[in-house]
Amino acid sequence: MTDLWTAWLRQLRMSGAALALSALAACGGGAPSRSGAAADPVGTSGVYIGTVTGLGSVIVEGHSFEGAPPHYFNDDDPGAAQPASAVGLGQRLQMITGAAGGAALVEPAVVGPVQAVSLADGSLEVNGLRIRVNADPRLAPPTFYSGLAGLAGLRAGSTVVRIDGAFGLDSAGRPYLLASRVVQLPPDTTQARLSGLVSRFDAARGTLRLGRVTVRLGSATQIYPAGSTLRDGELVNAWSPRRIHGGVLDAAVVRVRSLLGASGQARIGGLATVGANAALRVAGIAIAPADATAAGQIASLRNGQYVRVRGRVAADGGRVLASSVQRYAGQGPQVRLRGNVTSYVDNGHFLVRGVAVDASAALAGARLGNGAFVQVLGQVDPAAPDRVLASRVRHLAMAPRGGTVDLRGTVSQYDPTRGSLVLSWSDEGVTEASLVNLAPNAVFDRLRTSELHDGSTVRIEAVQQADSLLAYSVSAWRRPPDGATPALRSTRGRAYRVGPQAFEVNGLRILRGGVAPHGGALLDGARVRVRFAPAGAGGALLARAIRVEP
Repeated sequence: MTDLWTAWLRQLRMSGAALALSALAACGGGAPSRSGAAADPVGTSGVYIGTVTGLGSVIVEGHSFEGAPPHYFNDDDPGAAQPASAVGLGQRLQMITGAAGGAALVEPAVVGPVQAVSLADGSLEVNGLRIRVNADPRLAPPTFYSGLAGLAGLRAGSTVVRIDGAFGLDSAGRPYLLASRVVQLPPDTTQARLSGLVSRFDAARGTLRLGRVTVRLGSATQIYPAGSTLRDGELVNAWSPRRIHGGVLDAAVVRVRSLLGASGQARIGGLATVGANAALRVAGIAIAPADATAAGQIASLRNGQYVRVRGRVAADGGRVLASSVQRYAGQGPQVRLRGNVTSYVDNGHFLVRGVAVDASAALAGARLGNGAFVQVLGQVDPAAPDRVLASRVRHLAMAPRGGTVDLRGTVSQYDPTRGSLVLSWSDEGVTEASLVNLAPNAVFDRLRTSELHDGSTVRIEAVQQADSLLAYSVSAWRRPPDGATPALRSTRGRAYRVGPQAFEVNGLRILRGGVAPHGGALLDGARVRVRFAPAGAGGALLARAIRVEP
């Protein structure tokens, strides 16, 4: 039986991707973390399934992957590697590590129009699946929002969302999703996604049921992992480039939640589903006790409790032998961010690893600026769950060795033979320069290698080494035009509360002022980059340039 890493490589070849994957150590992935989260040694084989609670390293269920593997995959585009910046706070991630390298799968649970919203009980419905949001950090990772200020921003029948979360059964045995991230998408989004337990599987007809939706399997439908068997009771995730029509989802991809071919340690976070004779599943994975202590922990569980499992994959590959099954206990800061400050407006509005941060209380008079390297501890802001409320901010003179940096700057001394360049960038207004070596498996996003030359403006994600940076992601970046007004600020995120006179992004209300957006229509859920300036008294902000991004 091949290991899980080999199976992933095989599925990539099946989808036409030709990616040279080097060892995880080459990009720092799996290196011990200094962020306070547990880390596992480089080369350790294992499977990690859970919620992203920190970035820069990527932290999944308390385990830190410094730098993280450079290859992220999304079933929306099977086999195409995504940059690490594609991973967001609150997403559900499946991380695969091993001696040959590492890879991670980003797999939202549901995509589609909102069918119903209940503010009273904190729930909504999408594609027939009941979804609960969570604001209590004692029960599970709190729900983080993107392009929304909270549940009240959803409109049944018009808002389209992408939701990550843990699938489970409630006390009455009914399926539901506990949302860890809710993202508003543009209303013209056509794709659909749904997770659930298979019922009425009919191999002859090529159909199965997920709740009230019929999933139709065609000759082109890809079923992962390779060699998986569909059967009733399995937890699956189905994706289609087209919306559900007439209660039918025409699946392009169906992923079965299994450990087919897996080996090594396992760390899994999710909702407990308890069956007859204390049979336990978490995130669709069968969990069996490895000893009497774990057996006692499992015996005390009930449906819907969020748990974290530690153990090893059994020799038969069909279950995890658990050495520990602990109920979630949110104590202290639930969110950890480490990286360079970007889109700095003031201490209450800036980004770290693409996450909006309010550090106005933590900084107490001190000021940051673009390029500053910080460590942030905090929580999803109960008053504005589309940002992190910082309880502590530590400003470092530079990234520690092994730390992940996120820099935007100008290329010089590019040597395509050696795969090296010098990046000039700004740290709080002071120009710095760093030698950058491109990792052999670096991912290029919206940028062809032929477009990289002296004078290029790029964004890189890289690991700090002794005297240079090792870049595992290079993206196109638009530098503000020469001569731009120094007082202008910028931010990047998803627009919401879009109206004819104003819109919001990252908690900032920005007046449109007649500025026409470039690149597309300014709609709720659209990804935008905005340059703006103060507009008189009262703290109003006036847009000077709006760009809608793909």
